[in-house]
Amino acid sequence: MIVSESKNANYCTEISNETSIVFSDVTEEKGGQGQYFRPHDLLCAGLSACLNIGARMLMDHHNIKYDKVIVKVDLDRTDANKTKFQYNIDIVGELSKETKRWVIEKASNCAVRKTLSKELTFKLIP
Repeated sequence: MIVSESKNANYCTEISNETSIVFSDVTEEKGGQGQYFRPHDLLCAGLSACLNIGARMLMDHHNIKYDKVIVKVDLDRTDANKTKFQYNIDIVGELSKETKRWVIEKASNCAVRKTLSKELTFKLIP
């Protein structure tokens, strides 16, 4: 479970999963300091991490050599009725274009994407 605890700085929150800690706040325009991940950034971070890990696991499983994987994720919220995650997966190394394309296609269906693609519901717990 993720726990978010308010800090003294305006709108700053410490987020932990019992083993690691990150901080979040909002932009200065919204009253924060704008120095940590914004809440929507954390949504992108989860997808980015899953895509990165998924690509690396796939290549490791198939003994495909690579130098590194760089994933970029952004969130387009300009449409009030749709949330669009935009992403890019760059595999650095001496792989053929076909192999890169295959890895990217397979990795793009990561567990976080599958979760985000389902109908979402929210339940307040005691």
